[in-house]
Amino acid sequence: MDDARDILRIANEWLFGGERICVATVVKRRGSAPREAGAKMVISFAGKMAGTIGGGIVEKEVIEKAPGVMKTGKPVMLDFNLSGKKKDLDSMCGGNMSVFLEPFGEVKSLFIIGAGHVGGAIAGLACKNGFEVTLVDSRAEYITPERLGERVKGVLASPGDFEGKLEITDMSFVVICTSGHGLDKEWLGRVLALAPRYVGMLGSRHKAKMVFDELASSGTAREELDRVHTPVGIDIGAITPDEIAVSVVAELIKEWRD
Repeated sequence: MDDARDILRIANEWLFGGERICVATVVKRRGSAPREAGAKMVISFAGKMAGTIGGGIVEKEVIEKAPGVMKTGKPVMLDFNLSGKKKDLDSMCGGNMSVFLEPFGEVKSLFIIGAGHVGGAIAGLACKNGFEVTLVDSRAEYITPERLGERVKGVLASPGDFEGKLEITDMSFVVICTSGHGLDKEWLGRVLALAPRYVGMLGSRHKAKMVFDELASSGTAREELDRVHTPVGIDIGAITPDEIAVSVVAELIKEWRD
């Protein structure tokens, strides 16, 4: 299957089936190389493949790099020297080629822990900026459909019973803004164990230090705590819930684009 149109058709089928994929395209060929510019292959996060960019060590490295590209959501250009000067290449065609790896299908998944005024404001603005938002609270009255609207998913959960209810992955964004210091600490400890892409916690530096010290004394590694964005959001002097939402969503967008 060498036709790029067939590869893109399969890529679309996998995307519409809810899969994350990486499309690899030969964008440059100089001299003798396995495939011409425009040749494509598609790799799914589950390991399915269609098409070819020439096989051999080039295709092997592309397949190995693809999961990482899908995890980070950032495209990558790979350059291959096939002149025979590199001993680790087992396919020496005499030329060079460049392959562009581009991820598709990832979801900007945001979990907001705490459905109070600030959490609700963040949820509304994040939805408008392309995030798939789940608002989490242990108070049922805070996550009713009437209060959340159509675009925000509400989940009734607490730190002790959220497993199986929240699909927090290494691609997820998490913002913790509960009603109290103790609850923030419980959620933060649980969330860090899942190693999401981004974790932010609302509150002052003094509060953050207290939470971090308590978690560290309970066994949480300092390196994990150093990953937490706190005070969450870009410093714009925000005071009201809507202003805080602007600062937080701005930071989420910056993280997404970096």
